[in-house]
Amino acid sequence: MDEKTDDLKFSKFYQLIAPNEMDIDKEEIFYREKYNDIINYLKIVLTNNEESVAQSYNKFIHLKSAILIKVNPGTDIVDYLKLISKNFYLNFFELNHKEIVKAPDDFISNFINILENIIELTLKNIENETKNSEKPQSNQHDSKQSKIKGLLVIDQQKFSSINLNGKNLLELFMVSYKNRAHLAKDGLILIWINNTMKEIKKSSQLIFDVFDLFIKVPILDKSERETILRTFSEKNPKIVFDIKTLVDYTANWEVKDLIQLLRIGIFKHFLNSELNESSNEITDGLINLIESGEYIPTTPETKRDIEDSDFYKSDDFSNKNSMERRNTESRNIYAQNLNNEIKEERFTDFMLNQLYENAVSKNYSELVLIIDKLNKNEHLGEIERKILAKYAFILNDSPKMAQINLEKAKKRIDNLKRAFGQY
Repeated sequence: MDEKTDDLKFSKFYQLIAPNEMDIDKEEIFYREKYNDIINYLKIVLTNNEESVAQSYNKFIHLKSAILIKVNPGTDIVDYLKLISKNFYLNFFELNHKEIVKAPDDFISNFINILENIIELTLKNIENETKNSEKPQSNQHDSKQSKIKGLLVIDQQKFSSINLNGKNLLELFMVSYKNRAHLAKDGLILIWINNTMKEIKKSSQLIFDVFDLFIKVPILDKSERETILRTFSEKNPKIVFDIKTLVDYTANWEVKDLIQLLRIGIFKHFLNSELNESSNEITDGLINLIESGEYIPTTPETKRDIEDSDFYKSDDFSNKNSMERRNTESRNIYAQNLNNEIKEERFTDFMLNQLYENAVSKNYSELVLIIDKLNKNEHLGEIERKILAKYAFILNDSPKMAQINLEKAKKRIDNLKRAFGQY
């Protein structure tokens, strides 16, 4: 009776998603190079584990059926793992955030028992399948190929805000499972996802006693962010935004941050009926969401990793770079003061539109080249400086924003010319 009570008590802290319940579209996943390391590892473990490892490597490799992955918040890695579960017909176990929030102390004190409960459930399912194996089920992945029946995914980000009373959950797990036989015999592959490099470093000596691999998924680079935005644009051709401008505004952002920003930007544009009737250009709205703080991206770990590193805290590094940091801070203060002065002298939107249209009608081609040079911090010639002096209001905006305003004014003038048959 007590065992059944414990099962019910522990089972509320995790949830099982069957393969046929997975609602994941592979087209929604952004495939990055490091994902190959994950799928290659899973294929090895799924296809009869040690037997698939070359004989010459057996004395070095003893699969534990567990990997540790460091990612930044906002990735689509959990969706990617669900897609794998669906394709390989594996049960997907994950922690139940809703219940953990209700009883965090109960969850922490029983954490290892909860994991054991998942293992026991998997073993019972294997036993039941073995008893009923006279007519084995046929699916795209033959069950005879592997004893693995499920993925157990622990994503620490989902309960990062919960008070753990100073406990390092990863360390607790590694100490408890250090001498345990590998999980493959229990029918599971464990994938532990962590967002905090500092926490991993605290227990680094235990990592390879428990995990087969430690995989670090890097933050999206500029070209990858551009690919994500361009793909979204191609799938939604009615929505118009400047991809290159957005790439520059979203350094260190992740997949879900980018997609969520676009969705909110589209919705806010939809709410503004006046704009809706004339244009589906949402670049200004997206930039405003970022600068106003009305959309807050998940904070990447990149900068904190640098701050947590002993090397970057060392006296040698501090002395070597103290002058550079002071210079950088001075430049930032100057730039901020200058920026504040410029903002105080801004024109109304109506007046600014008129000024840009006047500039376009007289010196459009020259201004395009001048703004491009400003963006690249290139030297302006004497004639270019004189032209820019005529349209000094352009300096109220960043070069990228000025380019956008210039192109909008060009479109308005072109539309008027068409309306009056001048084209």
